[in-house]
Amino acid sequence: MTIGLHQPVLIDQQDRQEAIRCLLPTGSGRLQAARFERFATENRIGLDWLWACRNEQGQVRCSALCVPSPGRTVMVFLSPVVNSQQIPERAALLRHVLEQLQAQSLDLAQALMSCEDALARRTHIEGGFRELASLLYMERSLARRHVPPPAPEGTELVDWSPELEPALTGVLEASYEATLDCPGLCGLRRTEDIIAGHRATGNHDPALWKLLRVDGEFSGAILVNPGSSRDTVELVYLGLAPSIRGRGLGRFLLETLFAEVASGSWARMTLAVDTLNRPAIRLYEQCGFRGSTHRLAMIHALGKS
Repeated sequence: MTIGLHQPVLIDQQDRQEAIRCLLPTGSGRLQAARFERFATENRIGLDWLWACRNEQGQVRCSALCVPSPGRTVMVFLSPVVNSQQIPERAALLRHVLEQLQAQSLDLAQALMSCEDALARRTHIEGGFRELASLLYMERSLARRHVPPPAPEGTELVDWSPELEPALTGVLEASYEATLDCPGLCGLRRTEDIIAGHRATGNHDPALWKLLRVDGEFSGAILVNPGSSRDTVELVYLGLAPSIRGRGLGRFLLETLFAEVASGSWARMTLAVDTLNRPAIRLYEQCGFRGSTHRLAMIHALGKS
C-alpha cells in the first residue's frame, strides 16, 4: 500500500467501530470497540472527527480520533505504533488530520503518550507535532481534616465570580512571566480560551476557584475542579505573579484548599506538572503529593490569531 493511492478518509457511522478498534491496544476486538463507543456517548465525547487509512481491501489499517474541547483545543488519539514500519503511514495520517483541523476554529492540537513509547514519539514528530513537556502526575490523600491557615498579613483570598473574570485574566497573564511550567505554551492561545479550558476540566465548581489579593492587587490564583470520578478533585492551576513569589503564598493557597475540599466527600487531589518545574514539584511534595506516573505531552499550533 502506498500513501499516495490510499489517502486518509473521514470515517462514517457504519465503519466507526472498526476505526475505533484500531485506536485501542493491539488485540482489541469488536466488544472493546463497542464499549469505547458506548463510553464516549455516555460522556459526550465526540466521535465525528475520526480519520483512517485503509488497505486495498477497504479494511482500516490505522486511525486517528480528534476530540475538540472548550478553549479552542483538540486532543488527538492515534493507533498504537507497534513497529517502525508503521511510522510513515501513521505520520502521514497525522499530517492529513492536522491539515484538516487548520480549517476549524482551533488554536492547538495536543497528544499524550507514555514517555517510554519511542515509536509513538517519533511518529508524532514526523506527523507535525513537537514535544512540549514530560508531565509528572501527582496525587495527595484528603483523608484527614485540615484547618485553614491564617491569611498572611496584607493578603486576602477572594472567591471567583463571573465579574472577576478580568482580574483572573490579569493574574494568569502575570503568572506566565518566567514560568517553568510548560513555557512552550506561552503565546499560543488567548487567555480567555485558556480560562475556558480550565473551566471545562472535570466538573467546574466556582466555589473552588480562588483569587489572591496582595496589598490590594490581584496577584495569584488557585483553580480546583471536582474530577470525573466522584472521590477526586484536580488542581487545575496554581499561579503567582513574579512580584509575590518566594513568600510561601503558594503553600498558603494549597493548604487553604486542602481544608475546604477535605470537608467534602473527596478522597484525593490530583495534578499534573512539568517535570522541569522543580520548585513546583518541591512545593507539592512538601504538601504531601506523591508522583504516580509520567506522560509525554506533544503539541501542534493550529491557530492563526
